[in-house]
Amino acid sequence: MPESKYKMSISLNVLNHLGLNLYSNTPAVLAEVIANAWDADATEVKINFSKDAITVADNGVGMDLDDINKKYLFVGYEKRPKKKKGEDPLRTPIKGRLPMGRKGIGKLSLFSIAEKISVYSRKAGGDGESFLMDAKKIKAVIEGESESNGKKPKGVDPSDIKPYEPEEIPFEVSINGSGTVIKITDFKKPVRAAKGLQKRIARRFGVIGEKNDFAVFLDGEQITYAHRDYFGKARFLFQYGEDYSGLCKNLDKDDAGNPVWCEDRRFGFNASGEASDGTYKIKGWIAVSHRSNDLDDKMGKEDENLNKITIVVRGKVAQEDILHEHRLGGMFTKFIYGEITADFLDDDAEVDIATSSRQKIDEESERYQALKAFIREELDYIWKRTNKLKAKGALRKALANPDIRTWYDKLPKHLQKSAAKIFGAIDVSSADESAKNSLYADGILAFETLKMNHTLAKLDEVNPSNLDELLPFLSNINAIEAVRYHDISRGRMSMIRSFQRLVLDEKEKERFLQECLFGNLWLLDPAWERATAHREMEKGIQAVINGVAQKSRIRPDIRYTRVSSAHVIVELKKESSRLSKTQIEGQMRKYIDAVQHQLDKARDRLPLESICIVNKLPQGWDNLQVRQRDEMSLSHYFIKIMTYDELFKNAFSAYSKYIEAFASMEDLEQLIRKIRGE
Repeated sequence: MPESKYKMSISLNVLNHLGLNLYSNTPAVLAEVIANAWDADATEVKINFSKDAITVADNGVGMDLDDINKKYLFVGYEKRPKKKKGEDPLRTPIKGRLPMGRKGIGKLSLFSIAEKISVYSRKAGGDGESFLMDAKKIKAVIEGESESNGKKPKGVDPSDIKPYEPEEIPFEVSINGSGTVIKITDFKKPVRAAKGLQKRIARRFGVIGEKNDFAVFLDGEQITYAHRDYFGKARFLFQYGEDYSGLCKNLDKDDAGNPVWCEDRRFGFNASGEASDGTYKIKGWIAVSHRSNDLDDKMGKEDENLNKITIVVRGKVAQEDILHEHRLGGMFTKFIYGEITADFLDDDAEVDIATSSRQKIDEESERYQALKAFIREELDYIWKRTNKLKAKGALRKALANPDIRTWYDKLPKHLQKSAAKIFGAIDVSSADESAKNSLYADGILAFETLKMNHTLAKLDEVNPSNLDELLPFLSNINAIEAVRYHDISRGRMSMIRSFQRLVLDEKEKERFLQECLFGNLWLLDPAWERATAHREMEKGIQAVINGVAQKSRIRPDIRYTRVSSAHVIVELKKESSRLSKTQIEGQMRKYIDAVQHQLDKARDRLPLESICIVNKLPQGWDNLQVRQRDEMSLSHYFIKIMTYDELFKNAFSAYSKYIEAFASMEDLEQLIRKIRGE
């Protein structure tokens, strides 16, 4: 193969140190090509995807053979000679831009996603140059391999290795005037213009757009600042050196509807991160979102979490996130996102503090530590400031409901501040707007309970002659209890309806009660709730009951439990035939006597009650007089008999009557119902 006119200088085995896998994703790779176009004073960059290639074309100054060999193919070429402090930084010759590149290694990023890179470039008035770089052949040179025998020569110093010679290829692209075309092929894994790529590219640059005369196109569509698509998530905005408020359409508004929660902050600080006229200056913004899940950005398979503060240097992302170093207590930082431009991190008169991958900053450097201290101080301020703003906004939103406004206005001034805290807690919840009225109602009920408890705690301090002052608060006790029990009753009535629909079949009723009754004792008596403080006693007495059943050679479904007001025995009869009152009484009394014996030994004086639930009423109970006589006789032994259907009917009736009795309730109960939209 004839010697190529193109030569890639690989001094000090720099490629072996850096490797050919600088970046891990397509947006980061394309960002390096776009950055090179910026440095070349291009005004347009066109990126096109096809099945087999990615093509990136710019209209920059282009390169001749000398530029290619001495700059582009010289890995580690110092693009910016070091300046003395006070000297103006190096700028591009035509547009006067601050160059993004520094070490000349960005082109290596292309090999992170592909094996072959074709380069076509023309300077104005030139014929054009074109060559192919092959990753496999570059690696062979790095490893000192011989193309002829594939073996690594012994004793070869890396600095003496023959430079890699890219292959000259036909100039098969069209470049008007000047510019460069990069063609990326032989992908390491399938690459396509995935959903969200425009957004990812837009977020990597602060210079794309008309303002900087720099347009980037992806498959024919121009990428704009609007493609960043994150200002709409901002609730509060804190900005530095520039105004971004016009981009934020969902900021909190005042009573007049004006988005006032924008605040210009200091943007100069010293080497300790303290406020000053500015040893270091920044531009940018930090925002607080409405909800933390607003920052979960869905972009197909490659979702991105915006919960970060990105560091931009010279118009390009230099570090993905600095927020992760400032995770404050609680949830506050989960609502934070932002972008800070800190060009002082890349100063021509200072040591380069970008890492070799060019994706992070050396975090031990003084400049980075100063920025870190500044961010910490800002986050502390933003946390305190937004707490106040959120409280105002939450109160304003809650009081937009006229019923809540009526309740709030009646509170004493010293209690209104406390009530506002409840609205603030509801506002930061992730509940849908449609569910917030119910939360407001619950919040008001909770507030009234706290207010009542506070009043009761003061009773001992009040002179009896001034007791009238407490009567308005004490009257709330009945109202609060009524509202709560009203809610419980409605919920239980709804459950009973569901139970009835599910257990139309007789066998299903039995199965349901066997599985669910002991977790829902309120079906038997509204005063009975499941107790949990007497488990050992329950186990012991249940064992006694099981022993009685075994001696009787029957297997009844019978259980014992303890509630707050009584000991309870419940038996579920499975017989489809009718039993007599005497048969049921005889069986139940065996269990009652055994349990009572255990209670006497424990000196437990709570009453013992028993219920037998049957499929069909006992013999003779079709006659009302017989039934009443038998029921009175059974009551002496605290035995009650009912059918499955009666159980549901009686429970439903008990809760219905309660709700009807309080249907005319006014004040608090009516207020709660109105806010809930009932």
